[in-house]
Amino acid sequence: MAGRKSDFTLPTNTLDELFSSQEERDEAKLSKIRDIPLEEIDDFPDHPFKVREDEDMFQLVESIKERGVITPATVRQKEDGRYELVSGHLRKRACELAGFETLRCEVVDLDRDAATVLMVESNYQRSQILPSEKAFAYKMRLEAMKRQGQRSDLTSSPVGTKFDRSSEAITEETGDSRNQIHRYIRLTNLVPELLDLVDEGKIKMRPAVE
Repeated sequence: MAGRKSDFTLPTNTLDELFSSQEERDEAKLSKIRDIPLEEIDDFPDHPFKVREDEDMFQLVESIKERGVITPATVRQKEDGRYELVSGHLRKRACELAGFETLRCEVVDLDRDAATVLMVESNYQRSQILPSEKAFAYKMRLEAMKRQGQRSDLTSSPVGTKFDRSSEAITEETGDSRNQIHRYIRLTNLVPELLDLVDEGKIKMRPAVE
């Protein structure tokens, strides 16, 4: 029918991506990477992964002294103008130990729940993760994704279904079964002294969960 408008409309950002070159997209990403003073960067609230000054840390310090920070950390800007560290707590501490005053970062636009999911995901690759770290990390991520499931603009699925799918996503990424993930989460109910004994291997997982 003449004059009828098409029912199919591409979002503006999709059109921009279609008609922009790879070089322009790379430049756009680079524009979000900057050297930020360490004193302006706050750690992620309740960050579940410990920053240990062990042999791996000192190797990272020496690497940063020689080559700088190769992979930028990830931060998001807060309402007060400061930055919140999403990924890169080890790199931040290594820069402090190396005597640097800034940290090379990529600034991303994320809300708290999306930042929580990214923070947890980015730490799965650590060579060593303590049971307590997994426990609080899994809890934080599942709670964040549960809140995302309650938003009608993100999903229409029931919250329980979204929560189960979140467990499945973690299972695929980490190899821990859904039951094992929930066992870890139960560890967060332990008093700190008992949780320390679990980390030290003095209390096994099953009796700790029970």
